[in-house]
Amino acid sequence: MTAVLVALPLALALLLAALPVVLVPVALTAKRPPGVARTFLAGWLLGILLVGGVVIALIDVLVLPSGNSTWFAYAKIVIGLLLILLGLKRWTDRRESDPEPPGWLAGVETMTAGKAFGLALLLATLNPKNVVIVVAAATAIGEATPVPTQQIVALLLFTLVGSIGVAAPVVATMVLGDRADERLGVADRWMTRHSGSIVSVVLVVLGVVVAVNGFTGV
Repeated sequence: MTAVLVALPLALALLLAALPVVLVPVALTAKRPPGVARTFLAGWLLGILLVGGVVIALIDVLVLPSGNSTWFAYAKIVIGLLLILLGLKRWTDRRESDPEPPGWLAGVETMTAGKAFGLALLLATLNPKNVVIVVAAATAIGEATPVPTQQIVALLLFTLVGSIGVAAPVVATMVLGDRADERLGVADRWMTRHSGSIVSVVLVVLGVVVAVNGFTGV
């Protein structure tokens, strides 16, 4: 239960930080067959689970047997500072007056299922802000419990909650069909305009919280 509780706030942070990524499934559901967007979602989920699983496995093998709990404090400080830096960079790079879609949206109109899966996997495993949040969550889970089953449950819950935004266009299309197009269009325009500010604030606030928590544990 402790692992779940520490993972939930970070899952909400991932949910907000991944707002720009939601532009991809929104575009895919509007311009490609339904299976392409579902494949993108599968790649995203797999990427989050891979990064989180690797970090937790390393903690179980290298950190917990040594009994060096101060490692977690220093890891939190580093992760918190990285989140703050990423948030500040995102703030300076935002474009509220004349928003432009990210470069990785290019070619979405002709994207195949394989390319959609690969793009989602890359965004989940290589995008700095997403990776840092996943690493922070995995570190918190590893610190909260050494029990593998509890770690798995917490990681799965973190992944599902943090991926609600990415999954929403796919689920909306499955439930509402063509009626979802107008709503997805409104969401697309809103996220394109405001996601930069939201993501930057979330990253900075989360970074401060994680770093302060780390400093108190030193």
